[in-house]
Amino acid sequence: MEILKRKIPIFILMLVFILSVLAMVPGFLFAAQEDEAVEDEGEATTEEEVIEPEPETLTFDINYSEVNAYGIIGERFEFKVNVTLDAPEEQYFEIEKEIPPGWSIVVNPGSLRVDVPTLKLKPGKKESLTIICRPLIEQEPGEYIFKLTLKSTEEGEPLQESVEFKALVKSVGVLSLTTSSEMLNTEVRPDRDNIYTLIIENTGTAPVEDISISTPQEPEGWQVEFEDNIDILQVGEKLEIETNIIPPNRTIAGDYNIRFLVTSGEDTDFLDLRTIVVTPLIWRILGIALIAFVIAGIAVVFERLGRR
Repeated sequence: MEILKRKIPIFILMLVFILSVLAMVPGFLFAAQEDEAVEDEGEATTEEEVIEPEPETLTFDINYSEVNAYGIIGERFEFKVNVTLDAPEEQYFEIEKEIPPGWSIVVNPGSLRVDVPTLKLKPGKKESLTIICRPLIEQEPGEYIFKLTLKSTEEGEPLQESVEFKALVKSVGVLSLTTSSEMLNTEVRPDRDNIYTLIIENTGTAPVEDISISTPQEPEGWQVEFEDNIDILQVGEKLEIETNIIPPNRTIAGDYNIRFLVTSGEDTDFLDLRTIVVTPLIWRILGIALIAFVIAGIAVVFERLGRR
């Protein structure tokens, strides 16, 4: 009994201590929540202070990036592109060009037809560019890359972007029609065969097939005969074509024109031949004799009239 009496005060003290501790826990928890809230608010404020502005950008919208042509001297390869500046203020840009050897390039802004070294861009406004490339020499078939770079003239780290265009030079057969004598005139006689030689050459970069020859322009009543059409003409190959020109009988002596035309599915060429009709020697002799007879007759008449 005495032992129980001694333990009661100790038990009461322990109970009081536990209740005190439990009463203090909500305060600690509330204080911790307030500290976390303050820390979160501080972090949010710090994040707001270090927010950086949106980066400036230059966007290309290409309309024509590849062009097919034959790469002959002066031929036009035209590309089109739109460029848009995303920035707070307008800027000037230098235009830098990279082109293959043997080519020229010009950059035309908007509807202007002048080559410009710099370009003024306004924020959000689309600017159209026309890029025109031309071969200065005959270009071999293949791909040719052109690079255009816009570089801001602003100080610091200038904004710059590049865009590329591709010219595809195709193989093509090119017909050339000439004569064996390199002269564009010949003499012919009426009502007989007059052989004249033409030369057809393929000066292109690809074979030419199904070649035909015709005379869309010739004097009325004349006959111009050819050999059969040509199936194929290889690159650099030359062929001699004999033509037979037959003027009709009693064709008056003089100059006549015949146009020769050579065509294929890819190319065409022509030449105009000055054809001189000459009369046979016998007719010349007869003509001279007739003139002499007339002159002699006139002389006899005048002599007789003079005697009277």
